[in-house]
Amino acid sequence: MEIHVKTVYDQRALTAMARGLRKTVRRKRSRRSHIVGWVLVVLALLFGVGDLALNPGWKGWVDLAVAAVLLVVLLTEDRVNGFFAGRKVLPGSREVETVFTDANYVAAVQNAQTRWSYESIRAIAEGKEFIILALSDRHAQIYDKGGISGGTAEELLSLLREKTGLPVTQM
Repeated sequence: MEIHVKTVYDQRALTAMARGLRKTVRRKRSRRSHIVGWVLVVLALLFGVGDLALNPGWKGWVDLAVAAVLLVVLLTEDRVNGFFAGRKVLPGSREVETVFTDANYVAAVQNAQTRWSYESIRAIAEGKEFIILALSDRHAQIYDKGGISGGTAEELLSLLREKTGLPVTQM
């Protein structure tokens, strides 16, 4: 049985891939980063408001600006990570066609073809539109459910569960 998947690595896909990594292999580290980030936001707000109340001037506004920037980054973390991941995508690698078989899966881009073993997968995540395979803390592959032919998303997830022995994390 062969399942074919065509995926375009656009900003939407890269954001979902960053979220998949955060929800699976980066879970502990992400939780710690969020705690530190929110503590820094609260401290910056307190210092900013305190400075403006006691000694109006530019220092209070700088603290509030830092709090605002931290807040934006915390709330859009996946988009930011997806943006920077997109900058690292090689030319000609934005469109990927992958064939999943019982033995392995093969990803083909414009100028290259790579054969992957199911043993290299560390975690599997599923979103509304995508299936994410985490290969390490920094590397993942994403597959668009709308681009599946020769099978269904459920069949692909079943094949991945069977070959890897890993559970599927819902996002």
